[in-house]
Amino acid sequence: MNTDILKIGGSVVTDKKSGRPMLRARAQEIAREVARARLKKKGHLIILYGGGSFGHPLAYRHRLRDRSLSVEALVGAGYTISSMRELGNHLAALFLDVGIPVVPLQTSSFVSMRRGRLHFSHTMIETILKNGGVPLLGGDVVFSDRRTAIASADTLAAKLAKKFKKTRLFFATDVDGVYTAFPPRINERPIAVLDRVTLKNLLKRPRANNEGTDVTGAMQGKLRALLDVHSTTAMIFNGNTRGVIVEVLSGKKKGTQIRL
Repeated sequence: MNTDILKIGGSVVTDKKSGRPMLRARAQEIAREVARARLKKKGHLIILYGGGSFGHPLAYRHRLRDRSLSVEALVGAGYTISSMRELGNHLAALFLDVGIPVVPLQTSSFVSMRRGRLHFSHTMIETILKNGGVPLLGGDVVFSDRRTAIASADTLAAKLAKKFKKTRLFFATDVDGVYTAFPPRINERPIAVLDRVTLKNLLKRPRANNEGTDVTGAMQGKLRALLDVHSTTAMIFNGNTRGVIVEVLSGKKKGTQIRL
């Protein structure tokens, strides 16, 4: 059975400019759109979400991207993980209320970092999928033996696409797709289709330093994560556009399609 992996950006479901954890009304609309799409098309679904205003500011403040373990680092990790759990609970309630059988998972409880790469058991996710459920997990703080690290939802999506065959990847972002420049120029249209070679060349270009407190690399981080995936397609589109989730999960092309 095919598996769709939908990653919803933190900038789509939270207000990243609020300065505090805040869920956007769009989150409820997305839950309804996913429910409508599920009525039209059957198959497995995994939903991931970015940290947005719940995760990024805390991870940035406590310098958790690559920090030696200490009591202070663990306190910072505790605050961040708790906040991401709160976001996951909010989203789980929205999806459950519209009839999607999501099972919220805390990424930090089963994902670790070894030699710069994420490692985790897929057993829980496989069990949920086989029994008709929808795993729901987000970016989070994870640990190696001696340091903290950030497991971005983009990287998790790529890892899951490698594990589960016959997958399609969908990234709901706050922009219309991938552009030749980061950020895009005024009136520039997104690239319609990218292949692996073009993607690699695009990533060689210098990027603007506009990530702020985003600890996962923003669009560049997403695209780099995708280079680890083969034999599938990914679609990057504007998740703020009403109805777009139904369209892309139903097979309509939106934004930028990346052929891996």
